[in-house]
Amino acid sequence: MDVLLIALGAGLVSLVFTRAIRSLAIHVGLVDHPDGHRKLQSQPIALGGGLAVFTSCVLVLALAAWWRQDIFEAFVKHGNELWGLLFAGATIVILGLFDDRVGLRGRQKLMGQLLAASILVAFGITFERVSVFGWTVEFGLLSVPFTIFWLLGAINSVNLLDGVDGLATMVGIIITTSIALMAGLAGQTAVVLVAAAFASALLGFLRFNFPPATVYLGDAGSMLIGLVIGTLAFSASLKGPGTVFIIAPLSLCAIPIFDSATAILRRKLTGRSIYATDRGHLHHRLLQQMPTGRVLALIGLACLGTSVAALASIFFRNDAIAVVSSLALVAIFVVTRTFGHAELALLANRLRSVGRSLVAVKRPLKRSWESTVHIQGNRPWDLLWTTLTESAEKLNLSQIKLELHLPALEEGYSAAWSCDRKADSPAWRLDLPLMLEGRPVGALLLGGECDDGATIRNIEPLIDLLAPFEERLRMMIGNDDVPGHLLSVPVQDFDASTPADRSPEPVLETNS
Repeated sequence: MDVLLIALGAGLVSLVFTRAIRSLAIHVGLVDHPDGHRKLQSQPIALGGGLAVFTSCVLVLALAAWWRQDIFEAFVKHGNELWGLLFAGATIVILGLFDDRVGLRGRQKLMGQLLAASILVAFGITFERVSVFGWTVEFGLLSVPFTIFWLLGAINSVNLLDGVDGLATMVGIIITTSIALMAGLAGQTAVVLVAAAFASALLGFLRFNFPPATVYLGDAGSMLIGLVIGTLAFSASLKGPGTVFIIAPLSLCAIPIFDSATAILRRKLTGRSIYATDRGHLHHRLLQQMPTGRVLALIGLACLGTSVAALASIFFRNDAIAVVSSLALVAIFVVTRTFGHAELALLANRLRSVGRSLVAVKRPLKRSWESTVHIQGNRPWDLLWTTLTESAEKLNLSQIKLELHLPALEEGYSAAWSCDRKADSPAWRLDLPLMLEGRPVGALLLGGECDDGATIRNIEPLIDLLAPFEERLRMMIGNDDVPGHLLSVPVQDFDASTPADRSPEPVLETNS
């Protein structure tokens, strides 16, 4: 009964606070503006949902502890953890609001997240040992780094998943409700009450965040959800002092972890910073195939499935249930090419490239290798890529790489070509960012040999390659249907004159 009353109170207070903070956010200009690139909503939307959820949850829990002695005693029993979560949560909300208002670099956000995680560690939340399939692994001196890594991973996994109205909120509700049930099985009253209050506060906020949203969580809210999930999943999975059933928390967060891991993999293997933004996440890929409501339902069911598996693994004391269920769900996404297949293809290509470099031997004939991965979309980038590779031999190229990232068009493409090069031959390399209307749309890398030692003489013919390539790229980005004959003409025969209705500025720029 106490749990239901606290949950009801948190939900009602969240409804009131969200409405008030939404009005305040609009008044002070704390809104998310569409940019036509990654943020594609039709109008500015208020931010600050994280503040509403945090204050609602803290207020209701504080009143409950003041009202009932048994609740106060339950909180005292977990005093260090709860105080740590309070201060770390306040830190992450302030960090998120500042980022939502003025914008922070990725490294700056990471430092703030590190501070919040360090606060929790300072209050005694550490993985001293974990239990996996009945084996206990001692971390010793690695307990603090491992705990911080876990918390940072939880914070960012939910933050990256916040790309569709109501998605991060719904995922937070499902996972924190599961944590409350998990803590109930372990008899941890304080964790049950905090998780239930937080889930209900998110439910109250969802009233305004459900599509079409009138207020967003912002980074303050999405990072707060990740912090709370990471901390409470740790507490609910305790087998003993400092010993955690690690498989259950991993299963709870399987979908956010899967999405984050593929995002990092995709960005690193296509030569971008892990802090770069794109529209290649799980929800973005699903939105290309179905309406928003079905996307929320599908991801919600997936999170519900991994949560049930986590609870079953705790109840039956069998880690295999959670592991097999989570891996099976991820495999379904990959095998059906719903999500993750392109990233695995990129990884396979990179591993093959590394393998070739390790076993390379001198061959009498010059051999070449090529790989292409259509990460997103359906535009015929392969035809554009062919115009580059067909000119490789004529221009004495030994390496070509093309990366295209077009979030607004839901398009992504990665291709690489290389061939054997003489070990003693001087080489040159040209790295060109691809720009369109002032926005980066990708990068092109060209490399070759200088057989006669005249570098400039080798590079000069590239102008004849790049001018028509630039025009074809502009045509493909600006038009859904490009005449096939324009892409099948050899690049040296293509008319690169600039049409009258297009801007004459070049879209290829060299780094100084």
